[in-house]
Amino acid sequence: MSERLLEVKHLRTSFFTYSGEVKAVNDVSFHVDKGEIVAIVGESGCGKSVTQMSIMQLVQTPPGKIVGGEVWFEGHDLLKLSQKEMRKIRGSQIAMIFQEPMTSLNPVYTIGSQITEVIRTHTKCTRKEAWQKGVEALETVGIPEPALRMKNYPFEMSGGMRQRVLIAVAVACKSKLIIADEPTTALDVTTQAQVMELLLKIVKEQVKSLIIVTHNLGLVTRYADRIYVMYAGRIFESGTTKEIITNPKHPYTKGLLLSVPKLDGNKEDELIPIEGAPPSLANLSNHCAFAPRCPYKTGKCDEAPIPELRLVGADDHCVACHLLSNEE
Repeated sequence: MSERLLEVKHLRTSFFTYSGEVKAVNDVSFHVDKGEIVAIVGESGCGKSVTQMSIMQLVQTPPGKIVGGEVWFEGHDLLKLSQKEMRKIRGSQIAMIFQEPMTSLNPVYTIGSQITEVIRTHTKCTRKEAWQKGVEALETVGIPEPALRMKNYPFEMSGGMRQRVLIAVAVACKSKLIIADEPTTALDVTTQAQVMELLLKIVKEQVKSLIIVTHNLGLVTRYADRIYVMYAGRIFESGTTKEIITNPKHPYTKGLLLSVPKLDGNKEDELIPIEGAPPSLANLSNHCAFAPRCPYKTGKCDEAPIPELRLVGADDHCVACHLLSNEE
């Protein structure tokens, strides 16, 4: 039986604005086992990144606030820790790779100074030792001539190289969990594959756990062990990657899969977009948020309360959809 590393229970995070309460994360629960790769998938604005920022206690207050839930990491509820205690965990126990590599690094400091700052913050070592660990971290992520690259500024590197630097920062202190928030944003498809293969190699060789946050369901099908599909601040479907890909149950998950480009050369397989746009998270109704875009909706979808996640098959396959109850 796998050993649980992270468990999120009924997490709720809201932003209080002039337009009302924006429920960015609305009763989200999921877990990550040791050595496991988990993907959080959904369109932009569905709450994926805010969920991860909440785990790290990085939600800006005001206007944001974690209003409920628990985040258990190795026996401790992270939401009950002070900022001083959380600073000891960020980077050393849980590392986060932020999206957009072109802007995530400070342009006025060298790569070496930014990596060694993280290392010296979380480990007891001299400047020389931290520098050497930084060189080793760059070497781990496949950057050529790492000792010379430590003296470079971010603008002297390509987007793919900067993303590797961000990964190097995440692995420099031997953290147990890496959260990769859109790790391939703004990268070409070839570099995307290289970055994903690099993350997979690091996780497997160093026995780390990884959370991949992405809007591209096709990107993670060959890497993730389990997938959580998010929409409008809630998880709509979860299960093993095989179960989600071969037997999707929720109309939203089916829509995401149909919008993934096919590479089999069949011209008849055109992309089928999901009609409409995600809803505003301010003042959401108590009904299914996907109903206005769902091609299969019934009257119950507009009238009944938000459906809860329920077990529908093997491998802990869970779905939140009124259509399944209609089939019974």
